[in-house]
Amino acid sequence: MKKAILAFLVLSAALQANAQFNRKLVFVGVRGGANFSQLQTEGLSITRPGASVQDFFKNNSGNRTGYVVGAYARIGRKLFIQPEILLSSKGGTFEILKSGSSTPVNVDVKFSQIDIPVLVGFKLGPLRFNAGPMASLNVAQGSQLGDALKVYSSQNINKTIEQATFGYQAGIGLDIRSFNIDFRYESGFSNISQLNLQNNAQFNSKVSLFQLTAGFTLF
Repeated sequence: MKKAILAFLVLSAALQANAQFNRKLVFVGVRGGANFSQLQTEGLSITRPGASVQDFFKNNSGNRTGYVVGAYARIGRKLFIQPEILLSSKGGTFEILKSGSSTPVNVDVKFSQIDIPVLVGFKLGPLRFNAGPMASLNVAQGSQLGDALKVYSSQNINKTIEQATFGYQAGIGLDIRSFNIDFRYESGFSNISQLNLQNNAQFNSKVSLFQLTAGFTLF
């Protein structure tokens, strides 16, 4: 009899928790995973500051695998809006022809950004479809997310907007109770500028990537 009563209490508590979960409209969680990125540098020339010569872009030759980690808030259930803040490692590999040389040189580029996507989506059962605009801010080499956020939040908002690049994310997700998996495509509208290469060379480029992450709803 005691075992039956205990089983009944456990089942009642589980059903109540499930009902509360289903009534929630605001969810907060964390997610992390991998980026598979490429620089879109087609037709670009690279100028070395202080030099009168140019190194000419040849072709994209490879992708770069990086990390992404951050937090999200989801407002709504069937229809929802989902702002996020992410620390994202990106880059790519391409070839250039240095001035006066006929042999292409591989250039490997890696950098980190603070990404702030704001996604709008809808759910069909456990499946989730979402897309939306994204702002990105470059993170200085060796800087931590907290330090970078402190710099951008302490300066004039107009200066922060001027330093941002813009793009979008779109993808599909799967929710299994508190766990979720997302697969997204990301592309830039504006160039990422003044990334330092060898010999202090600088260039402008856009980034495109596929992103695979796993997440967990905290509350």
